[in-house]
Amino acid sequence: NVGKYNFVFFLEDFFEFNKIIFEEIGKRENVRSILGFVPKNRFLRILFKLQHSKTTNKYFSLPFKSLWYNTYFKNNFADQRKPIVFIFNARLMEYDYTREYVVWLRKKYPRCKLVVNYWDIVATWKEDASPDAIRGLFDMLISYDRDDAKKYNMYYHPTVYAETKISKPNNTPETDVFFVGAAKNRMKNILETYDILEGAGLNCYFYVMDAKPPYNQERRGIHYVDKDVWLSYEKCIQFVQHSKCVLEIIQQGARGETLRVWEAITYGKMLLTNNAFIRESRFYDPDYVSIISENKEIDTQRIKDYVCKPNPFKDQITPENLLRYIEENL
Repeated sequence: NVGKYNFVFFLEDFFEFNKIIFEEIGKRENVRSILGFVPKNRFLRILFKLQHSKTTNKYFSLPFKSLWYNTYFKNNFADQRKPIVFIFNARLMEYDYTREYVVWLRKKYPRCKLVVNYWDIVATWKEDASPDAIRGLFDMLISYDRDDAKKYNMYYHPTVYAETKISKPNNTPETDVFFVGAAKNRMKNILETYDILEGAGLNCYFYVMDAKPPYNQERRGIHYVDKDVWLSYEKCIQFVQHSKCVLEIIQQGARGETLRVWEAITYGKMLLTNNAFIRESRFYDPDYVSIISENKEIDTQRIKDYVCKPNPFKDQITPENLLRYIEENL
């Protein structure tokens, strides 16, 4: 039970899974999960978007954004004596107004603690949001990636996850292996893996964004979409629920666990991954994980024989564990 602090998660509303994962914990009396800063009122929403337009602010920062700060978060915690821990998704630190908001919070709540959480490798962040650029603003910097945590002197905690309450629809096809992700720097790997799996007679569904020539090659089980045409997270989970195995192809330079690991654990699926460092993870269980070797060998028979079953790690990856970790280390 996490009880010393009140907690506020500031999350990007761009990612639907944030709403799903943090929905339940946000109902606790000492936790709030805030998805984006855009007001619900239609007129105010238009004003907010005009003032915070990425296009305009790229050339010059529009003034008076601080007038919105009181609308971002309402301090209605039952126990007002507890200090508040504000936990920011690191991607929000790419914007000048959110960095200034952090400073504003520190002044408004002198007893508060400020935490920033990196859920992707630092190399993917803009310079303004890099650990060294924002370190002075925060009491605690956390990374999901062990190497980044060590390199940038941050705390390490794996990404958190919670089961999604979605009933299985009848229109989602049953598959052996499911993959979803942007092409990034791994499209050659994705294609080679697909060809091995299909060649072994496995039924695959791959949803791939922003694949460029010559790698956007047609395959029966690959669905290509343009950049930013995201598969809804609810639909993603429906595919996971209807598959035996979740495929993880990590980006070059990454070692930490991704969402695919948590989906496999939560829904009792096999994880097929090219991340050899998964063996060092405390969430590694060889009964549930198959590793693609360096020379691209895959034990396809294991996938064919796999029977979905509850994974004992499921209860160890919830948002509650992150709050406990923060409370113990602040």
